[in-house]
Amino acid sequence: MRTTLFLFAWLCAAPPDTTVVGPQESLRDVAERALGDAGATAELRALNALSSDAVSPGTRLKLPGQERALALKALETARTLVAQARGAGGPAEAETRLKEAEVHFRTARYAQASEAANAAGTLVTQGRAPQPSTFSVQVEPDAGTTTVSVTRGPPVRVAAEGVTRPVAPGETVLVEKGRPPAAPPPSVPRQEQPEEGVTLKRRADAKRHLGPVKLSWAAQQGVERYEVEVARDAPGASVLTLTPTAAEVKLPPLPAGRYWWTVRAVGASGRSEPSGARRFELVPESIPLEVQKGPWQ
Repeated sequence: MRTTLFLFAWLCAAPPDTTVVGPQESLRDVAERALGDAGATAELRALNALSSDAVSPGTRLKLPGQERALALKALETARTLVAQARGAGGPAEAETRLKEAEVHFRTARYAQASEAANAAGTLVTQGRAPQPSTFSVQVEPDAGTTTVSVTRGPPVRVAAEGVTRPVAPGETVLVEKGRPPAAPPPSVPRQEQPEEGVTLKRRADAKRHLGPVKLSWAAQQGVERYEVEVARDAPGASVLTLTPTAAEVKLPPLPAGRYWWTVRAVGASGRSEPSGARRFELVPESIPLEVQKGPWQ
């Protein structure tokens, strides 16, 4: 009598803050795959108390969380500020604090890196006189319009018909005669779910695509629609564009892999800048395996 046994092999994905070393992967490969930065091997060594870059396949490694992204943003800002101040004789202490931040970051001490980078930036800005705004005003008498464009510096305030509106650097406002300044474009939507870097386990359909996955962000008043872009986290991957009217969207089933997504708001006054790219990974929830007894048993 043949007995059929059904074994369910659950593919338990690594928690969002860990990853498993794949076959023939080096620590550099893991850093590039998991963090998008092949130069982050020193961080992974420090975070996992490794004495070298040698890692065995199947090893589970800790990954940094959101604190790394925050520290990296603080570092990038500090690098820019210190570089600008360097030619103008900026404070030497800012250079020292920036170097401290770089060391903290390479050794995965992200909180200390953020603190030192912010301190470096503060030292530069405190010793710098406020910069005037750089802007242009173009008047078209025949058309009855005035165009105000701000290049850099603090926002410029434009007033017409009893309405005052700030114009930020990089922004252009058209003011028509007898009308108030146009409303600013919507602000950049704040992404909510899924969280950055999360691994999502979903069931596969007949085509081995996984789903459902729902993306959500904070709703805004006066927005007509949103533009959502989703793509595989790989060079040259095609981009899927969706235009929901609500502050959420359900994605079609997707192949397993790593993805990024952005969202921007669209209203009567224009389109916002896109949000930062947020990433997630899709893995199969389970794979049923059918094992049968054969004559050799």
